[in-house]
Amino acid sequence: MSVATTDKREREQARDLEAEQEIDLGRIWRSTLARWWLPVLGLVVGAIVGLLVAVSSGNHYKATTEVYLGQPLGPGQASPITSVSTVLGQASFLIANEASIRHAAAKSGLKPAQLRQNLSSRPILGITGSKLGTAAPLLAITVSGGSRAKIAKGANALADVVVANLAKYPVQKLASLQVQATRDKQRLAQTTQQLQAALAGQQNVYKDKTLSPTDKLVAIINFNGVINASSAQQNNLQLDLTQTQQQIASLKNIEMPAVVSPAVAVNTGGASRRSGVLIGAIIGFVIGLLAAILWDPIARTVRSNDAE
Repeated sequence: MSVATTDKREREQARDLEAEQEIDLGRIWRSTLARWWLPVLGLVVGAIVGLLVAVSSGNHYKATTEVYLGQPLGPGQASPITSVSTVLGQASFLIANEASIRHAAAKSGLKPAQLRQNLSSRPILGITGSKLGTAAPLLAITVSGGSRAKIAKGANALADVVVANLAKYPVQKLASLQVQATRDKQRLAQTTQQLQAALAGQQNVYKDKTLSPTDKLVAIINFNGVINASSAQQNNLQLDLTQTQQQIASLKNIEMPAVVSPAVAVNTGGASRRSGVLIGAIIGFVIGLLAAILWDPIARTVRSNDAE
């Protein structure tokens, strides 16, 4: 067989294949136009089914609150009293405690069983050079469920329980420091008044022309003693008040536990209604289109089976 004959046969086979493809595409197009109502019906039915599925599946929410557990320090010291792991363990126990769950359930309107089954807590890892990181005095409390408002209230109520229990020592320490700061302010005001009175008395002695030089000298010496003692006491009180105020600031911002980020519920459920309708409509349209294309072949097959 010559090369020309082979090439001619291949070209004829290619033309036959193209013609067959054109015939198949034409048949598919005519079948689709003849039964256009099938894709349209599938589109409508699919959209309805998708909407019903999205509505029946319901919404599922998750609310997470971040709690800073605090870092209590010893009185007048910079060293921590408890370790991070100890505080994290105590906080985890408080969250899982039945009394805490019942308290949070009452605050949120959830049933204790609902809250207990949909509650989780995990420590937040700090940024370190290691791959896994180390635990920081931060705890995430998560509550999930079908009610957006209730689960957020439940998570926040549990966070308040943790903060209230861990804040007992810092609160007492803060009260003591505030009393000390108040006392320093009062004594500082009294000392300032004494100093101002001594300075004013000294000036009056200088101006008083009725006093003898000896009396003036004695009075000035007495006033100088009062002024020096009051100035030294004023400086000491100011220094002590500054240190106390610094300790109060450190206690409020470092030692005291607090809710860093209140819980806000977010929807983590399935597809939304719009997405359900769109997905259902697409699936229904495809099924309707396939039904329109395969209608004639299936009908011929059924007729052939009936004829036999």
